[in-house]
Amino acid sequence: MKENVLRLIFYFGGFFITAAGITTILRSGLGAGAWDTVTNNLSVLADITLGTASMSINLTILVMILIYRKNPKFLFTVVPILTIGLFIDLWDLVIYGSYAPGNMGLRALFYMGGTVLLTGGLSLTIVSGFPAMVFDELTLMVMEFFNSESFFKSRLAIELFAIMLASVFGFSAGIGFGAVNVGSFILALILPPIMARELDFLRMHLPFEDIRT
Repeated sequence: MKENVLRLIFYFGGFFITAAGITTILRSGLGAGAWDTVTNNLSVLADITLGTASMSINLTILVMILIYRKNPKFLFTVVPILTIGLFIDLWDLVIYGSYAPGNMGLRALFYMGGTVLLTGGLSLTIVSGFPAMVFDELTLMVMEFFNSESFFKSRLAIELFAIMLASVFGFSAGIGFGAVNVGSFILALILPPIMARELDFLRMHLPFEDIRT
């Protein structure tokens, strides 16, 4: 019972921290993660909140997975999709509000701090053992569909597609590339090794009997 409570704390706490990371990186203006750039640019194009845009994108991907897999178990993914969308709006509209870092030093600090928050939140969510976000399952689906054995290549293709989609949304909204910047490509390179280290640390120090990685 105590372990299950701890897992739930990690699960929803991870979403809260992940949302903080996403919005903090976006506030830096130096480039966000691939799918977060889609979220930002879609929110501008459709004139909706970041959280609503996030939920719309993730629910669309979930529908694709459900159609392909024909397995209702993936419906549980609705929980993280809705939760993280609400937390993104909490950070963006309430906690940060109209604040934006002005000089390059503060922007760099937001970018680096947001990266730490993002990877930390995602790692906590993963080790909780509960359903995570849809992108890992999307990657596996793409691997099967194109008969590919490379998780890395399939994930890279998905990330590049996201950046192209974000660019289309951005130019359609009149903001150019929008949240797509050099920092987006840096994140694509540094997030996996940072998360790998964090997951190794959590595996060694948490009392959970089984930790999903």
